[in-house]
Amino acid sequence: MRSLVFLCLLAAAGSPAGAQVFLGAELGPDAFMRAEEAMADNLAEESFAWALSVEVSSGALYSVFASTSPEVEITKYLRTGIYRQELAAMLLLSSEKNVPFRQLAGELPKAGGFAGLAARYKADAMALFAAGGRLKEAADARVPLFLISSTAAGDNVFLSAAGEAPAVSSFSAAGQAGKR
Repeated sequence: MRSLVFLCLLAAAGSPAGAQVFLGAELGPDAFMRAEEAMADNLAEESFAWALSVEVSSGALYSVFASTSPEVEITKYLRTGIYRQELAAMLLLSSEKNVPFRQLAGELPKAGGFAGLAARYKADAMALFAAGGRLKEAADARVPLFLISSTAAGDNVFLSAAGEAPAVSSFSAAGQAGKR
């Protein structure tokens, strides 16, 4: 009798059978159908670049990036590993200190991060990073406007926020930090 009770308790406390565990390697009815080719998701960086360019005045972007297509430049720097908020803060630093963005991006790894870069140019890193955070949040709010819409009949359509004024028209980290 004791051994029967022991066996019942042992069976009740056991883990589930191996056949009940999901291993992640399952076949469905569509397993042998030709799937679409996988594509890298580059829309996030491009959409953020367009949204950021809407938030900042064109004149400021052209002077910072020394380019007539700042969206391409922003996307390029995002793809090299610069984070969005860091990029926005560097944009503010570049405009405030009249240093080309390309030069700041080149010095960033050697400076040991944004704080070291800001110290090199005698700027308040925390104020610039906070203002960069607000700029990033404003651009992030506009990102869905620049994503591809698949609801349109026919081709994909890019949506934009035409006619809206940029949120940042002149750069001043101290002025941005004081608006809290």
